[in-house]
Amino acid sequence: MTKVVKTIFFCCLIILLFISLGYFSPREKQTQPSETNSSQSLQLTADEQAWLETHQPIRIAFDGYFPPYSFITNSGHIAGISYDTIQLLSQKLHIYMQIDDRVLWKDIYQGTLNKEIDVIASMVNRPEREHQFSFTKPYVFKSLVIITHNSDQQIKGRSDLVGKTVVLMKNYRYSERILKDFPSITPYYVEDMHEALTAVETKQADAAIGFFAASYFLQNKYLLNDIKFVAFYDRNSANESIAVRYDWPILAGIFQKGLDAITEEEKQTINDKWHPPSELPIDFETIGKIVAIFLLILFVLLLWIGQINRQNRRIKITQNKLFKTNKELNDLKKNLEKKIVQRTEQLQNSEQKYRSLVENLQDEYFFYQHDLEGIYTYLSPSVSVILGYSVGDCLQHYSTYLTDHLDNAKMDVYTARCINGEKLPAYEIEVFDSKGHKRSLEILESALYDDGVCIGVEGIAHDITLLKQTRERLNWLSYYDDLTGLANRRLFKDRFEQLIILSNRHQQSMALLFLDLDRFKIVNDSLGHAVGDEVLKETANRLQAQLRDSDISARMGGDEFTLLLPDTDANAAEIVAKKILQSLLMPYYLNDQQFILGASIGIAIYPRDSIDGETLLQLADNAMYFAKKEKTGYAFCSSELQNTSNRRIELEQGLRKALEQKCYENSFELKVFFQSKHSLENNIIIGYEALMRWQHPILGWISPVEFIPLAEETGLIVELSNWVMTRVCLQTIRWTQEEFNFGRVAVNISAVELINYELATNIIEVIKTTGALQEWIEIEITESALMKTPDVAIKVMQQLVDARVLISIDDFGTGYSSLSYLKNLPASFIKIDQSFIRNLLNSPEDQAVVQAVVAMSHALGKKVIAEGVETQEQLQYLTENGCDIAQGYWFSKPVPAEELSLLFPADKFILSVPTEKLTLTNS
Repeated sequence: MTKVVKTIFFCCLIILLFISLGYFSPREKQTQPSETNSSQSLQLTADEQAWLETHQPIRIAFDGYFPPYSFITNSGHIAGISYDTIQLLSQKLHIYMQIDDRVLWKDIYQGTLNKEIDVIASMVNRPEREHQFSFTKPYVFKSLVIITHNSDQQIKGRSDLVGKTVVLMKNYRYSERILKDFPSITPYYVEDMHEALTAVETKQADAAIGFFAASYFLQNKYLLNDIKFVAFYDRNSANESIAVRYDWPILAGIFQKGLDAITEEEKQTINDKWHPPSELPIDFETIGKIVAIFLLILFVLLLWIGQINRQNRRIKITQNKLFKTNKELNDLKKNLEKKIVQRTEQLQNSEQKYRSLVENLQDEYFFYQHDLEGIYTYLSPSVSVILGYSVGDCLQHYSTYLTDHLDNAKMDVYTARCINGEKLPAYEIEVFDSKGHKRSLEILESALYDDGVCIGVEGIAHDITLLKQTRERLNWLSYYDDLTGLANRRLFKDRFEQLIILSNRHQQSMALLFLDLDRFKIVNDSLGHAVGDEVLKETANRLQAQLRDSDISARMGGDEFTLLLPDTDANAAEIVAKKILQSLLMPYYLNDQQFILGASIGIAIYPRDSIDGETLLQLADNAMYFAKKEKTGYAFCSSELQNTSNRRIELEQGLRKALEQKCYENSFELKVFFQSKHSLENNIIIGYEALMRWQHPILGWISPVEFIPLAEETGLIVELSNWVMTRVCLQTIRWTQEEFNFGRVAVNISAVELINYELATNIIEVIKTTGALQEWIEIEITESALMKTPDVAIKVMQQLVDARVLISIDDFGTGYSSLSYLKNLPASFIKIDQSFIRNLLNSPEDQAVVQAVVAMSHALGKKVIAEGVETQEQLQYLTENGCDIAQGYWFSKPVPAEELSLLFPADKFILSVPTEKLTLTNS
């Protein structure tokens, strides 16, 4: 027993030593652990060779400011790991590489999107870039290290960073991750790695975290002798691949073959040239943890050995009992053998039915069995339908069909646990089918027994490729805009809240830009939605090109976009807004057509304007609306804009609340005033025009010039018009009961409503529901509204006329009507706009307009109404020139219904024309 314990203890120490030496490699690894070290032979297909012959030279660009991976030497040449690797690929693939002069990352990125550059030598493969580039597997591997001053003896590993001042790079994603790992550290932000190393050497910070090779290169270049590399922070955290323009995926595959063909000696030669030979101190903290773990394992082993001894004693006792019962079992054996024969026959029949069922599985499932060594002994024929291989090929070569997906590494573990008797849930693996496509399989396994002894594993494989793709697509669509690939409203809100918290923590400002394209609706309506979609995608690309990696862009819907700029003040936000406007003013080339759009941008600054996200978004939206209205391109939110917006919101809420009450009493805050219309032929009042008024309970009288456009913008105009129509109909019923002769009452219709084909039906329905008569109502439509959608308007007007509702064309002379439309209008009245009446006596032009309108209307069988009559002279002129009807302040201002009986006490009124002024007299 003692020898066994000593042997186990000695083995554990040896294992611990080997693991420690293997784990704490003194040099940063430049190869991925999961990849094989052996290179593959380079064999290009005929299609690949033909493609290369027609597409050379290949235009490639290097980041000129990323040593030692790629940078510009003092002599002005590109050098570095990426450059040497690409040169080697050029030789192996016999490709002529033409190096582009652009070395700034922003220029390279945009140039590749514009197809001016074919290949970017090195780029981190991120999900949002996969629809813009084709990537190889990583070939440049970068690890983060902890750097301290030579005199520092406190920081020896990650855990020692707690509470320290640590240098971090601005706008680098790993900086955010470090802050999440160690929220107690004090960040010291710098622009580049040289500043970071200098800050540590001058003891402005306790430590810095940066990429190992880059830090070592800068240390040697700038002779920073008072710093040291103490430990790895993490390994291979930002590996880079070759990025190829998205429409040349075949080139990415060619480069990948070239990378696979590079030998270990060639890789080592490049790495030795640029990679630091220095060694990192051993991480004793981690060694201590591993030692503790193995001591715990040793303790468990000792307990296990003790348990085995106790079990051995129990076994001896049990053996005595078994000996006694053995005789009884032998007696039962003969009876059992007979039953086994019967049961075997039943099992054979069941097995035949089961195998028939399995072999007829199709489309999504196949069944398999393998022994304890992992050798497959059976595969159902449906595997050929799913993967395209024959059953024989699968049995022999199944291991070569596995991809390098991480889930595949768990297969052996799951199988071992299954053999040990565990009941496991389904797990996933990934394989190549016969066409080279990746397939996801869901595996459900169970142990296979023979006489109670496990002899292997059997399982069902379910092809879930389509299901998984659908799930991933739905997940992507829940956070990103399907058309542009930008963040959608949901992801924007989440990131906005996070940035507000982060900006508050670091006492930084943040800019929110709300952008709306100009003239987009014209392009969308005239060229079609397909072109509109291409415009939105091109706009998204232009926005992305102007932003930093830390900035966030989102499509809020339609042609509205939002941009979040962390660590940005008002001045910087203004610069970005100008750059974006300049970019969007560049011509769009789509479908052999060229057009220019432009945009309007509203800007809000956190925390200057507000610390609340919803408020900031509303302020930016208001500023954008102001910029579009004033045609300034961009505008910052201000107190004046905010006051205007607050009033608009207050009026909108008040109007919405008032309409919800559906109150039609005279004392209600929404009111209808009536202005009389007078016949100039027989001197009687022929009707009234209904005019909307609003007495807000707090703000007092609100001008229709203010609340009518607001109702149109917010969509409340339909409800408001319905309320006015109902109120007028109810008033006509009261007047009828009071025997007040009101003639007809004219109600104005908004241009927004005129595009609705159901407008006439809705008006007639309101009239009938209230109990009024169609003959009592007249509808006024402005000429400008009519000409926006003349075909729809004429159809609606005809439906109303057919229902005995008369039509007036209001504000005539301001909308530039076509005579071809005018002669077909089913209107009974033409109203001359008051702008032509105001200076009628002194303006020959206005007189000509009035005479022409009267002559034309009479020729078309329509009567003329002059509105805005304020003097006797105007009335006299209109009468002499054949005008039929007049209304205006000369007769009466618009008044409430209850005052009409006081102003006009009889049911009929005669007009006389005295020397001084027209007066009203009873008939």
